[in-house]
Amino acid sequence: MQQGSTVPQLGSVLGGRYRVDALIGVGGMASVYRAFDTELGREVALKLFRPDAADAGEFARQRGEIELLARLNHPALVTLFDAGVAQLAGAGRAYFAMELVDGPELRAAFEERTLTPGQLAHLACDIAEALHYIHDRGIVHRDIKPANVLVAPPRLPGLPPSGKLTDFGIARLIDSARLTSTGTLVGTASYLSPEQALGETVAAPSDIYALGLVLLEGISGERAFPGGAIESALARTTRDPEIPAAVPAEWARLLGAMTGRAPGERPTAAEVATTLRSLESHPDPSATTVFASAANPAPASDAAPTELLSGSTSVMPTTEATGAVDAPRHSSRRRLLVASGALILLSALVVAVVVLVMRPAITEPSTPSAPALEYPAVPGPLGEHLGELQDAVTP
Repeated sequence: MQQGSTVPQLGSVLGGRYRVDALIGVGGMASVYRAFDTELGREVALKLFRPDAADAGEFARQRGEIELLARLNHPALVTLFDAGVAQLAGAGRAYFAMELVDGPELRAAFEERTLTPGQLAHLACDIAEALHYIHDRGIVHRDIKPANVLVAPPRLPGLPPSGKLTDFGIARLIDSARLTSTGTLVGTASYLSPEQALGETVAAPSDIYALGLVLLEGISGERAFPGGAIESALARTTRDPEIPAAVPAEWARLLGAMTGRAPGERPTAAEVATTLRSLESHPDPSATTVFASAANPAPASDAAPTELLSGSTSVMPTTEATGAVDAPRHSSRRRLLVASGALILLSALVVAVVVLVMRPAITEPSTPSAPALEYPAVPGPLGEHLGELQDAVTP
């Protein structure tokens, strides 16, 4: 290892057993390396966290939580083998040793337009079954996005590619404020559920909503809520995602149900899996490519760092029920409550933006400093972003 370097040298051994062989990728919270477990003689994916993403001391005290995650076993989950703290440049760095999957991220398959609707249904069914498995054990992923779904080789010759869900353990640990500051939640703006965007309780339906947005992007080739973090997060609290008319009717019904704004109206992971299995067996004959309705798919921004947004993050254990999804269920009272809250946030946001825009761009040297402007308080994640915006424009 290079003296004083915060990056492991290739060939060095971390944690007393993991030889670092190659860099696989770099994300917002961690870098991933292809490594070799010298004790068990197998290749692993070694995720090394940045110092500001995971406190090494707190990480080391969570062995019970990590062991719980390591006991999870499902074909569509990337298995967590080990976790610990390695010394780099005299400082502790948290790491995960995980199953190594020789396959690209789902976002790469989206960009290359290589999946048919039937193949996407097969892969997404794997992910829905994995969600059913973890939801049934009281675990919520909170960061479903194309970059966290790996396209694995088929389990048998002639079968479509399989799906593998990764980073579920990281989402659980970080979002429960054990590795970062208290009161934070994990999520990527493009795939947040409305309740995540509003800083409300996050439970299993949030994962269903995010998976629905991922599938909608795969089918249509366009992200449902593009734009910056504030714009994207706010949009989903005031409207449902638009499902293009070219999307086959069975897909449209499923996606509409998964992306309903009221969490209680969304199907369970088991129901989603059952419906996707049916779509895999009877694909729409007119849909020969996932991107049939989109000439220019939106660039994949989910590779950006997973965002840590302020808000309430209590976990609700979920018991799934089986059965296919027929159509979206409706609850006008819940929709009204969500819409009302969103409109309040929207009004506050507009006032804040107007105040910022109307501030004088230049202050003459001879003019006394004006008293500081009082900005309207906006609750939840949007308020955090507005605070950052205020700091950015303050001289």
